[in-house]
Amino acid sequence: MDAFLSAVDHAMNSNTLLLTAACDVPVTAGNRQDVLHAFLRSALFEQLVRAADRCRGWYNLADEYDDRPRQRPLLHADFRATMSPLDHAGFLARLRWMLCEAFSPYRHHYPAKEAEPLVRAFDRELLGAHGPAWSFAAISPDFLRSTGYYSGEEEPLKPVYFDGGDSDTVTFIHRDRTFHMLLTNGSP
Repeated sequence: MDAFLSAVDHAMNSNTLLLTAACDVPVTAGNRQDVLHAFLRSALFEQLVRAADRCRGWYNLADEYDDRPRQRPLLHADFRATMSPLDHAGFLARLRWMLCEAFSPYRHHYPAKEAEPLVRAFDRELLGAHGPAWSFAAISPDFLRSTGYYSGEEEPLKPVYFDGGDSDTVTFIHRDRTFHMLLTNGSP
């Protein structure tokens, strides 16, 4: 999975994160918005984001030597995190877009023939042989604080993750009691 995440980092100049969690109830199209909001407001979300940041070697959201929570939470106070459904083909197209078409400030797009094996391997590793049995949704990336780069806001209160541009993405993938969140923050 790291090959795909690193490729997205390279193409979008992103600090790409993948979170995985289990839920007490099966996640369905009917309850996934509520499950997502409960997860985002939980201590587990912040722990997973900070752990993923450390694991990927970024240390933007967590100190390398200190696992204690920062003074400010990552979650933006007034978020909606609305969902737009995707099917499996739409999910794969979104992954290809990240590598081949998303804004790439250093022009590091991957040719389709190089991107496709990365997309297929990530899909297989994440979802196993049951890719179409999973459900997918794009989430509005409004729940973590922004750097303000694209909005011209004053100096943000750190920690921040999103930049406010088109390369800020969140993809929600779920099946039964397991879900994943893939986050990008393609930066200038």
